[in-house]
Amino acid sequence: MRIGRTGLLLLDLLAVMAAFLLSFAVRIPFKYLGNELPGYLDYLIPFLVLRVGLFALFGLYRLIWARAALREFVAVLSAVTTGSVVATLILLFQSLSSPIEVFPRLVLVYEWGLTLALVSGYRYSLRVLDMRVLEPEPDDEEQEQHQRILKEKLAEWLYDASPEVQAMWYRSQQWSLRRTAKRAFDIVVSLLALIIFSPLLLAVAVLIKLESPGPIIADTPKRAGRGGIEFRMYKFRGMVQNAHMLLVNNPELWEKYKKNNFKLLDDDPRLTRIGRFIRKTSIDELPNFLNVLHGEMSIVGPRPRYPFEIVGQVERFPHTKEDVLRTMTVKPGITGPWQVAGRSNIGYEERTHLEARYAEDYSLRTDVAMCLKTVPSVLRKEGAH
Repeated sequence: MRIGRTGLLLLDLLAVMAAFLLSFAVRIPFKYLGNELPGYLDYLIPFLVLRVGLFALFGLYRLIWARAALREFVAVLSAVTTGSVVATLILLFQSLSSPIEVFPRLVLVYEWGLTLALVSGYRYSLRVLDMRVLEPEPDDEEQEQHQRILKEKLAEWLYDASPEVQAMWYRSQQWSLRRTAKRAFDIVVSLLALIIFSPLLLAVAVLIKLESPGPIIADTPKRAGRGGIEFRMYKFRGMVQNAHMLLVNNPELWEKYKKNNFKLLDDDPRLTRIGRFIRKTSIDELPNFLNVLHGEMSIVGPRPRYPFEIVGQVERFPHTKEDVLRTMTVKPGITGPWQVAGRSNIGYEERTHLEARYAEDYSLRTDVAMCLKTVPSVLRKEGAH
């Protein structure tokens, strides 16, 4: 039997419920459990909603995880830990009106450990037993060809690269405290952003559906992430349906797109009215915070690029090859050096050099500083097209 999204959801609900009940069984002496446990069952439904909601936000129902064991465990750990922190804060807030002593606080610690063990444990078991249904990939021969070419080119460029760049690429595949701190920063900021902007996200989604038929999220080709790993980037759809195919099948528009560093400006005929507005104000990029939670993007990093864009630009500017390799040692970002420096107002070579320098020297301090610089840049709409 194969397990799909619905099966994972049901198993998660059972795991969270079991962890919740077992945590009380561990904390409260067994002879008193029958009398005391019913008083805490009112917390069970909120815990289930909180846990499963965060699992969805962290992308744990994307069946592609079946191919990435370590990344899935990190996502489970992040979602479970975030849920425990949120639950603790809610209970502390509740204590302002009623005594927090009514809830055994040590139960939260047990519940965290048991939820992590049960959810990660059963998902690993499904992996070993090969019972998970893999997410179907889009049947797009051209896109697959671009991805294959990029992988071949990366291997070729790395072989010819300097020892310094090769060492930087190798280190990017290993664990480091700097990357861990960056990931923690990404999770906290993206969660806060999604909560703060949730009314705006809902309003824009409704306006997109009212103006034109089609999905709310743009159906665009995959981008190349850290190490060349492809991922689907979430953006609000600001164009007509099948916008990418309209671009590819229009030779004049495609040439204009390539000459302008793989970007079209305000005269892009594919844009809708709401699309022009959300693109100018960068609201179309707010769903990127979901990519950050999934671990595919970062809050700060190089601009996300298409595989064909990377190959095409290196062929056009061969001297940028090592800078491109440097930029691909970190995850793409929602914001980064190119946004702060003027976005579309700066050329490809300058942008790539800025991003390569960031990849070498990034730190939590530089990420915070770049986030603060992004706000006035977005408000002034510098280079936003």
